[in-house]
Amino acid sequence: MVLALQWLLTVVGLFAGLVAKRICQRFSMPPFPWRTPWIALLAHTTEQTIESFRIPISAGLDLSLITGILASIAMSRCLVWVALEILPTLRILPSSPKILRDLIFIIGSLFLIALNLKEQASIDLVGLVTTSAVLTAVVGLAAQDPLKDLIGGLSLQLEQVIREGDWVEIDGCIGQVQSISWRDTEINSLYGSRLIFPHTNSNSSTIQNFTSNGAHANKLIIGLDYSMPPDIAKKIMQKISDNHPLVLRSPANIIRIRSFEESCINYEWINWHKDFGQSRALRGDLQEQLWYALQREGFSFPFSVRDVRITQNEQQPKPLSSSKDNLLKSIHKLLRDNQLFSILSDNQIQKMIEISSFCSYGPGEIIVKENEDGDSLFMLINGNISIQKPSIPQNNVEIAQLQCGDIFGEMTVFTGTTRSATIQSISKVDLLEVSRQAIAELIDEEPGLIERFGQLISDRQAQLAQLAIQSVPANSRDVVGRMKELFQSLLS
Repeated sequence: MVLALQWLLTVVGLFAGLVAKRICQRFSMPPFPWRTPWIALLAHTTEQTIESFRIPISAGLDLSLITGILASIAMSRCLVWVALEILPTLRILPSSPKILRDLIFIIGSLFLIALNLKEQASIDLVGLVTTSAVLTAVVGLAAQDPLKDLIGGLSLQLEQVIREGDWVEIDGCIGQVQSISWRDTEINSLYGSRLIFPHTNSNSSTIQNFTSNGAHANKLIIGLDYSMPPDIAKKIMQKISDNHPLVLRSPANIIRIRSFEESCINYEWINWHKDFGQSRALRGDLQEQLWYALQREGFSFPFSVRDVRITQNEQQPKPLSSSKDNLLKSIHKLLRDNQLFSILSDNQIQKMIEISSFCSYGPGEIIVKENEDGDSLFMLINGNISIQKPSIPQNNVEIAQLQCGDIFGEMTVFTGTTRSATIQSISKVDLLEVSRQAIAELIDEEPGLIERFGQLISDRQAQLAQLAIQSVPANSRDVVGRMKELFQSLLS
């Protein structure tokens, strides 16, 4: 009966250990080391079972000694867990490096095992080691390399050279520190492989820590054409940096000329961000957005004089012309179906297309920014666009998404107000940009258009006021009056 209860207690102890581990995870506490105490309990129950049933075992095997050793290890592990993991979590004691906890656990286990052996088997391990010169020499030689690793690991953690979670470079390998044991450091590389560095080798290598010093500088070398003035190049890169959410405002980014090469001007573009793990994503975003920005300004990255892609482009004019015709027809239809431009005739729509410009934006680019001035409106031809209101104190500032054929920026063009929201591309987008001057030329040919535009803009303002994007009285006479003053200055 007693033996059955002891086995029941062992099974209950297993489930209790699993439950204790889940509770620690739930309250963000260090996980309870349930395996070691449970193994000691299982060994004790097994010993009692063998003694009760008098099962013969091999001579010289003392189960009580094995049980005592396991119990000593379990006791040492639980004491370290309470004193060096739970109490620092509760801010009762200062936190300690993992390697120091491992060292205390090993020393504590050896001390308890020595006491247990001395009590049960009258074996004095300390005296045995100190009196046996041969055994001392063997132990010293065997522990030479582990002692080097142990001392090296202690110096790394006590001096806080690296910590768990840091991004580091060791022996040319970059990765995030996963764990630091008493013997080695384990990091996960950028490409998913697991790297193990013994502390002996780590201490003899140069360690570069990308996390411990705060913000990290992401440096790009950009080669641009000589035909592009440096001030324009710097403005484009500065705008991209200002609009990217990962780029920090302090320290300020750096854009400067690095060198003059045979076919390009090399610029050094340095941006600061917090997490080194996002450096590759940031580099990709900045370079992609720079490509679209250069295309919109009529520039491109310089090619070598040996590049033959120009010849290939000249050999395929027909597919490009056909594609352009289809695009123009699609834009004409989108303008015709739009409520704002449906009042125009086909000839007027065609003329507006001819005097307008096409532009493309990459994913994540800011097209227009809230409270900025502007003199053009946009129509979405392809892609997805998000309307955001950063001034609204909410976690999610997105208030709507635009679809193909939608327009934005018309309030700025027709009333002269600043941008009422921030527009950001979700994917690669193609836009038709219609300037205020282009609309002024249409109004100059047919002055009656301003009255019809005024009524539509007044209705549009009333809709936007309901969405809390802007609050402007929907008075068509006031709108028309402001439009006449605005466009009169362009036509005079």
